[in-house]
Amino acid sequence: MLAELMVYVASYRSTPPAFRPHLGEAVGLWARGQRQTRAWAPHLANSRGLIDTSIDDLTSRRTVVVLGSGPLFDVPIESLCRTFKRVLLVDRIHLSSIDKRIDRYSNVRRDWRDLSTANQPDALGFLDAIDDLDWVISLNLVSQLARAAPGAERAVVDAHLDRLATLRCPVTLVTDLDYRVFNRHGVVLDTADLLHGRPVPRNGLRWKWEVAPFGEEDRHTRRVHSMAAWPDWRHA
Repeated sequence: MLAELMVYVASYRSTPPAFRPHLGEAVGLWARGQRQTRAWAPHLANSRGLIDTSIDDLTSRRTVVVLGSGPLFDVPIESLCRTFKRVLLVDRIHLSSIDKRIDRYSNVRRDWRDLSTANQPDALGFLDAIDDLDWVISLNLVSQLARAAPGAERAVVDAHLDRLATLRCPVTLVTDLDYRVFNRHGVVLDTADLLHGRPVPRNGLRWKWEVAPFGEEDRHTRRVHSMAAWPDWRHA
């Protein structure tokens, strides 16, 4: 709890007032990632690996934008900063915990922004104004946008995915599709479609992410998310 409080306090001043209500949730996610280093390792390795290998496929490396950058658990920020002229991290919250990783680079910038179309119809419109945009990464963001828009989940999912497909540069998409809650006997107790009925192509990469092992949310249950990723969503 002391570490969480320190991160909260250190992040508060640099966070624009409009986004400060989201600080508590962001710190909670960071703390869970700290507790579940081992359980999250395969998922994080898959996400980072996809980004690292996708860099090699890009012929132009001027500006890259990471949507939903969060605490940078799944972002190989060092590779991006060494490879691109400019790196733009976009999220509602940028915690102080990432400072040590990014402060050594002069070409990375944090942008506090609400990416949900529930609050702004063309939430990704700002990307059109970046003339030298060569790559966009949407990272574990879609389901979070849906969760924050009760009653409009499917519309928000559709708006984000459809808008990504219109961009003029490669778009790497990593998202969770659904989750299942298991008891200690392997029986499924609960499940949910995190894309709310939105169909997605069957190609791309697939893996499982144990978001909440036994003891994280309940002593006798664990929650596992089904993940999917496409190196370029426009051609999925």
